[in-house]
Amino acid sequence: MTRTNPYGVAIGDINGDNHPDIAVSHIGDTSVGISLGVGDGSFFSQSSFATGFAPTMVSVRDFNGDQYLDLLVVNNAGNTVSILLGYGNGTFAPQKTFNTYFYPTVAVVADFNHDNRLDFAVTNYGSNSVSVHLGYGNGTFRTRTSYSTMINPWGLAVGDLNGDQHMDLLSANCANSTMSVLLGNGNGTFRAAVNYMIGSCAYALAMGDLNGDTYLDVVAVATFSNYFSIFLGDGTGSFFQWWSFVTDYNPTSLVLYDLNNDGRLDVVIGHYTGTVSVFLNTC
Repeated sequence: MTRTNPYGVAIGDINGDNHPDIAVSHIGDTSVGISLGVGDGSFFSQSSFATGFAPTMVSVRDFNGDQYLDLLVVNNAGNTVSILLGYGNGTFAPQKTFNTYFYPTVAVVADFNHDNRLDFAVTNYGSNSVSVHLGYGNGTFRTRTSYSTMINPWGLAVGDLNGDQHMDLLSANCANSTMSVLLGNGNGTFRAAVNYMIGSCAYALAMGDLNGDTYLDVVAVATFSNYFSIFLGDGTGSFFQWWSFVTDYNPTSLVLYDLNNDGRLDVVIGHYTGTVSVFLNTC
């Protein structure tokens, strides 16, 4: 059982027993719930830990290098991100909060400045920007640096689009149906956004090599539509070709995964209507 209005989910071995555990953000009661795995597919009763207001997303990573998994929680109504450092036994220290701009929605975690410390970036839906927070390696982070996107960014993805070994960012911008590409400089800063049209209310993104040319491609869904788009990357951070494919209405999430073990990434899309669509890759 979860608490009020479960929203985001993450999986990891939180207590070091080699069994996967589940972390769930509860948008209705400012908490994150931890369900420790028994190892047979069942879970112990959930324990809850305080977050900020309206937590929408949770991520499980080791932010302070102690080999214990920690939590990152995006607090949409609180305009903060919470970091809860793990003790390695399934419990966590009280949250530390870091200010974002207005209405943060989704965060990604990566090393943006090559110092072997985890950083994070978050979309700010209410201020049309992405904030980057560079990590000190002890579970704390520098004050945000923000970069403009188009209007109402929601989804966010990270990867090396141009092959320079620096992490780049992509945001899905709902209000004007665009995708913003921010190429990383490798020192924690990013270039000005380059924008591409997607569809009605761009919502979620994923990166992967879909056509086997070793360059990252992008899949994007627009939630006020019944299709998804594929952008083929040219290895420079730009895209040389794109297609749209019909799916069910109101796509809201997607995952790229090789479902049939043929060495090709397939597309799995979740819909607000309660359906899941699967598209097998034939490239």
